[in-house]
This record gives sequence, C-alpha cells and structure tokens, in this order.
Amino acid sequence: MRIIKRAYLYVTRKKGKSILLFFILLIMATFVLTGLSTQKASQEAQKNLREALGGEFYVSVELSESNPYFRVVDDGEGALDLYTELPVTQDMINAIMEISGIEKYDASAQTLVSTNLTIFPGNVPLKGELNNKVYARTVAGTENNSFFQSGIMELAEGKHITGNESNAAVISRDMADQNNLRIGDSISLQADEEAEVKIIGIYEIRKPDPAFTSVVTYEKLENQIFIDTSALQSLFGDMPVGFYEAAFSVYDPAQLDNIMSEVKGLSAIDWRAFEVAADNQTYLDAAAPLQKLQALMSSIIWVVILVSAVILSLVLAMWGRSRIHETGVFLSLGVGKAGIIGQYLAEVVMIAVLAFGCSYFTSNMAAGRIADGLMQKGISGDNEEQTKEDIDFDVKEGYGDDVVVSIKDDSVLPSGQDAAPEVEVSIDGAEADTEQISVTIGPYNMLRLYFIGITVIILSVGVSSLPVMRLKPREILSKMS
Repeated sequence: MRIIKRAYLYVTRKKGKSILLFFILLIMATFVLTGLSTQKASQEAQKNLREALGGEFYVSVELSESNPYFRVVDDGEGALDLYTELPVTQDMINAIMEISGIEKYDASAQTLVSTNLTIFPGNVPLKGELNNKVYARTVAGTENNSFFQSGIMELAEGKHITGNESNAAVISRDMADQNNLRIGDSISLQADEEAEVKIIGIYEIRKPDPAFTSVVTYEKLENQIFIDTSALQSLFGDMPVGFYEAAFSVYDPAQLDNIMSEVKGLSAIDWRAFEVAADNQTYLDAAAPLQKLQALMSSIIWVVILVSAVILSLVLAMWGRSRIHETGVFLSLGVGKAGIIGQYLAEVVMIAVLAFGCSYFTSNMAAGRIADGLMQKGISGDNEEQTKEDIDFDVKEGYGDDVVVSIKDDSVLPSGQDAAPEVEVSIDGAEADTEQISVTIGPYNMLRLYFIGITVIILSVGVSSLPVMRLKPREILSKMS
C-alpha cells in the first residue's frame, strides 16, 4: 500500500510528466488495439468464408494402365471401350463418410442407353444410334446432384432418389408429358441388358439451355433420366458397376488436407485404382486478401510493440536519471531497490490503466479507416476473376480418336461437349467480406491489450531502472552531491 500511495502522490504531483506518459501510452495502445481488432476481424471473416464456401475433394477412378483394374475392349469397329472392374462403390463412400469433417457427398455416372420413350432430338446430328440414345445418370442421390444443387433442375413432383430405392428413376416434366407418364409408371431402358425402372420423381428445368446452343440428343436437359445403382446393375448384368467419381464436401476447407490424408489412409480401399484430388481453389482465392491482412496486422503489432518498448524505456530512463536524488533518499530511509522499482512500475501502470481505457474510443475511430485503407491499397487490387477448370483425364496415346468410355466424365465424350454442369459457387459474400471488414473492439481484445501493455511496461521499467539500480548507495550519494 505504501508503494501505491507514493506512486499516486508522484503521479499527481508531476502532472507534466504524467500527461506526456499518458499520451505515449495512449498512442501505443491505440495502434496495438487497432491491430488486434483488425486481426481478429480478419480471422472471423475467414471463418465465415470457410463456412460459406466450404471445400470439396474428389475420389475418382484412375483410367490408366497404373490401375490394375483398368480394361480396354475393342468393339471391332474402330472404337474402344475403356472401363474399370473396380469403380467407386457405395461401400467406399460410406467408409469415407465416417471420417469427421465431411458434410455430404455427390456421386454420379452417366451411361448411354436406348429407351422405349419418345425423346427430344438435339440439333447436332450424330452417327448411327447415338441420335436415339439418352443419358441414364446413375446417382447416389438426386438432391445433392450438381444439376439440382446448381438450380438447373428442381424436383416438382414425387421424391428424390436417396440410394435406398431399387430400380427407381426421376425424369423431366417434358418427357413425362410427351409420353403421358406419371409417378408410379415404369419405363424400359436398354444397355447390355434391359431394365424396367419405376418413376418416383419428376423434375422441371429451371435454367434451360440458351437458344441456338448446339446440343446433341443425349445431352438435352429434357432427356436426362436419373436412376439408382440397382438400375445400373440391371443394365449391365454381372459387369461391375458403380461411379466414376464421388465428390465430398467438407465443412472447413482449412482442414481439407488433413481429411484427405485420413481418406488415403483407409486400408479397406485399394488406392491403386483411384486418385484423390482437392477442389478448394475458390476458397483459397477468396481468402487470400484476408490472410494477407491478418499477416500484415501481425507484423504491425510486433513493430508497434517493439517501438513502444524502446520509446518507453528511453523516456523512463531519462526520468530515472533525473530521480537519482529521490532514489538516494529512499535508500537512506531503508527502502530496498525492489520497493523503488515497484513504485516506478506502479506509477506507469496507474497512467497505463487510464490510457488503455481511453484507447477503446480512439481505436474504434481508427480501426475501420485503417482496415479499409489497407484493403484498398494493398489487398483488394489482388482480386482477379475466378474460374473453375474443367476436370478431365488423359487417355493413353494410340487409342485413336473414336473412344467411348462406359463410366466417365462428360469431358471425354466423342462430341466434345461438356454436358454435366459445374455447381455454381457464388463468392459475392466472400467479396463483401474481403472488401469491407467489420472491425469492432471487444472485451477479448481489451484483455489482450492490457496483457501486452503491462508486459511491455514491466520490461521497460526494468530496462530503464537498471543503470540506476546497479549503482551502489555510496555512488548514488556522490552523484547527489
């Protein structure tokens, strides 16, 4: 209590020095608190961005000779059929879904089939029977399928395929009206075998193909028939069937690498037949400005802390030399060096408590402007137009141009068209977060400020007091004279 009382008397008596020290500490606290708040805001924005955009990884069939299950069959007419004896199965998907952090999945495969239905012809003529074929799209579930997730299609009647059905189908409203079909009716599909599938749902097209677009018959949206895996098995008899690719969505794209490592560690999956690829580029591109801002704020905070410590140490050192007489008096009265340093520390802490409290208001005024200025000058200029590259795979040279793949991505179809839609990911929210960050001063930031500030003060008082405290009492008395 005596130390605090002496410190209070000194602070109130030396008003000029106290005011100067107050403003030094206020400036230091304002910069530190502004940096802490902006850094915290960028962290929250990144968290919100991860939740909004998420991330994906793909498990797909390796269509190359490194896959021991990869097969090539010549149909005798110059075309080759590439397929795998070990596709992505539902059991594989279930095993992967048990890994923590995965939100949902989508798996699909498309097969050209003939049907007993009247279909809608495309405007691009093809050779042979291709003009009379449609896509049977095998899905793990239609609700998470990219056609429905992107808003191109919407279930209008009946129910989605969930994977629990047997020989089920979902068709378009146009095809149903054209053929007088309703929920519960059956249709016939032919591939290697013939299969009867029951209509359980009817979808409507919300985003039709643009006018005058070149579209082959089996790619027209009206002709797409979604089926379950049991229907696909019925179409190919004993041939192994499944998915060419399964897409898995994760909650936090920052954990994507860890999740993929766990997936690759699943011993129940023969990874010679599959490859795993990440798709979090949208998140990385959108989060880059926030990460730069966070790194910049960390650097600024450290610079401010170091500069503040140096300035505070110099100021207190100069004041310490001017208080040699006072120090000598304390020593002569029996006050130890620890008590004297404690008084010096208490004096600065008293002023700091008030300065740090006032910095709440100054930082609130400065934080938003500083963050906006940083974003405009150093970060927002880095934003570029985002595009997603099409996923494809290379077919070994020498197979020829007329290659047909049974379970494959649309990017390798003979027509060269990409019919399967990519899920549109809107990053409007991400752009808003990176261009305008809401910086607020919270209790957590104030606690961090007091911790950092008191630590700097202790170090500064210790450094500034060291030259005087190293003097012996006789040396101090000689300097007093």
